Amino acid sequence: MARGVRDVYRSLRFRAWAARLRIDLKRNGCRLVLDAPYGALLEDGPAIRARMAGEGDGTFTLRIGRNVTVGKGVRLVIWALGTNVLEIGDDTLVDDQVHLHLRGGEIRIGRAAVIREFAVLRSEGLLTIGEKGNVSHGSVIHCRERVALEDLSNITEHVTVVDSDHSHDGSGDYVLDQPLRVSPVSIGPNTFVGAGSVVLRGARVGPNAMVAAGSVVPEGDYPSGWLIGGSPAKAIRPLTKRDD
Repeated sequence: MARGVRDVYRSLRFRAWAARLRIDLKRNGCRLVLDAPYGALLEDGPAIRARMAGEGDGTFTLRIGRNVTVGKGVRLVIWALGTNVLEIGDDTLVDDQVHLHLRGGEIRIGRAAVIREFAVLRSEGLLTIGEKGNVSHGSVIHCRERVALEDLSNITEHVTVVDSDHSHDGSGDYVLDQPLRVSPVSIGPNTFVGAGSVVLRGARVGPNAMVAAGSVVPEGDYPSGWLIGGSPAKAIRPLTKRDD
């Protein structure tokens, strides 16, 4: 009986939050497409900021699987005039103070993934996190075009992943007005990216690799099953069982 009461309360709380989301989006010219038959466990309803910005069809598609938990202080920022998608798979945890920014893009999070406290996910393109993927405390992922974190990938504390950067010609022209260079980023299955690392545009890290803490990983291909480290990073040696 207690479980039934809890489930009813959980459902009502989610519906109330979804109704508020729909209203806030509509005020800014956006239509909500909701596919969340099981709702979600909201420890605190995510704050919503819908901005009248972006280019697209003015829709926000929200898909939520079974047993999804959303912690306290989560913030959802949406460019309401764009075409935005947020998909959260079964058994996933979005922990406290996570920020999700959709700027006419998609964020697709696979089953049993964990997005830890103070992480920031920002997408203008397609950002995917695979099954049992982990994005740890204070990490930032910025997707302009394509960032793929494959199944079992582990992004540890205070890591930055970006698929774009601005060139600078050394002149007095404002750097953010200078050309933007964009190249997709991929982190292979079961790869571990150590704390404080920076993964730059065009980096493609193979499966079962380990990026040492504090590394800067520039554009290029990095082999599967190797230790990768340095600034700029390079493949150092193959991993062996004694590295466990």
